[in-house]
Amino acid sequence: MAIIQMLAGSVNGTAEKTAHAVAHVLRHQGHEVRVNDEPGPRDLLHDRNEVLLFCYSTTDQGELPRQLHSVFYALDDQAVDLSGRYYGVIALGDSGYQYFAQAGFLMENAFYTAGAKRVGDVCTLDSRRITNHPLAAAHWANEWVTRLAS
Repeated sequence: MAIIQMLAGSVNGTAEKTAHAVAHVLRHQGHEVRVNDEPGPRDLLHDRNEVLLFCYSTTDQGELPRQLHSVFYALDDQAVDLSGRYYGVIALGDSGYQYFAQAGFLMENAFYTAGAKRVGDVCTLDSRRITNHPLAAAHWANEWVTRLAS
């Protein structure tokens, strides 16, 4: 079973609720999951065996929520080496805005640059099409964790 750290951030709390729902599903499957809604760069290096699963919304002009700024800048400045680490991304957004889920793509690129390996596809949740983000993300997580095991 995997050890997973979920790093979450949003303005209105939807990403945190979604992260906790996903964590519940993954724990039920026997995985050890910790949800961190105030992550910092050191959390990325807490345990090299942890899989990192990010769950966050896009704000304003495609920006990350404030809780994830320090993590993003540490990755973007190449201050953190994640070579050999696995990660997943759950990106919440609204397709009615020009920068739909842009924060997810920013983080995805930062992780790739830091040497991490993405498991599965980025889960993009559009609030114009999905009314229950936690449920949709939980369904995605079932497939994601299966890919992680292989």
